[in-house]
Amino acid sequence: MTSPDAAGKRGKRGTLLAIVVGAGLAILAWSQVWFSFEVSLGAQTFAGEVRGDVAAPAVMALALAALAVLAALALAGVVFRYVLGGLLTLVGAVLVLQSFVAVGNPAPAIAPEVTAASGLAGEQTIADAVAAGAVSVGFWPWLAVVAGAVLAFAGVLAIVTARRWPTSGRRFSTTSLEAADEMPENGQPAGDVRADAPAGSDQRVEQWDALSHGDDPTDAGGSRASS
Repeated sequence: MTSPDAAGKRGKRGTLLAIVVGAGLAILAWSQVWFSFEVSLGAQTFAGEVRGDVAAPAVMALALAALAVLAALALAGVVFRYVLGGLLTLVGAVLVLQSFVAVGNPAPAIAPEVTAASGLAGEQTIADAVAAGAVSVGFWPWLAVVAGAVLAFAGVLAIVTARRWPTSGRRFSTTSLEAADEMPENGQPAGDVRADAPAGSDQRVEQWDALSHGDDPTDAGGSRASS
């Protein structure tokens, strides 16, 4: 049977690993070609490609937000784990939505490329030409969808396992408290105080005896002679 500590460690490792994988896939997809197009304007035909940084610029920002959540989750307490898990789930969902919107309507991303190549203006004219042209959707937008799903899963996993995650400072804090309990108010260990107490008491008794015999207690030789 799996112990709660082992399950908590696996939950934490799984969450952090899923964030790294999801953010990495999102950044990779963002940097690649999403659409290839061929558009005819009059007698001219224009062909080109659109990368993810143009088709869905928010993907990079969402990936960086996920990495920021990763750093915070590694140090957060239980309450903040729930908050960050919910935030991470939202980041993943927005990433999936952004990718689907870009795939469902590639014209806004392709239009600037056509305008730059043809020199023609007119948003509606370019949009109609793109709609009538040939647009090929590559593999990378779908990888961005997968990345968003992985990040959303990591957020849900963080919420489900947050209470069982190990706390790195627990052992250190417990040891420090135990050591503090053993220290008296004068800052010395209790054992040393008890060991020194009899020796100090005997010395004071000898000094009083020396004074009662008329000897100087600071004169070791005189004290021994009187004895």
